[in-house]
Amino acid sequence: MDKISDLVTGEAVLQWLIIFLLIAYFIYKEYPDFKRRITGGTKKELAAENVAERLARVEKRLDAIDEKLANDFKSLEALQSCEDQDKELMSASLAEREIIMRSLLAIIDGLHELGANGPTTAAHEEINAYLSKQAHKL
Repeated sequence: MDKISDLVTGEAVLQWLIIFLLIAYFIYKEYPDFKRRITGGTKKELAAENVAERLARVEKRLDAIDEKLANDFKSLEALQSCEDQDKELMSASLAEREIIMRSLLAIIDGLHELGANGPTTAAHEEINAYLSKQAHKL
């Protein structure tokens, strides 16, 4: 024991006490960070950040989709408008063609009454057959 007491001096004890206090202070200050690292708190925070980034990217994509849908809706409205105009023009065109056909029939009837036979008779029969067929389709 004499040898151990010779080795342990007041200065050595003081040095070990300072080292012990520095270690305790370091552990006290860094313990929350170590605990977070050990328990996975850092991973959770990183996952939360990733979630926030992912949500931001998803929101950007949704905004882009909304914009595309709005543009597509405008295009569909324009197409519907064009289709409605085409229907109106087609209806007007059908009425005009009917008037023209009836006018042609009247002209051919007039020519037939004046004595023009042959092609006028054939044309008269064709126009009558066509008008009769169209009347039965409706």
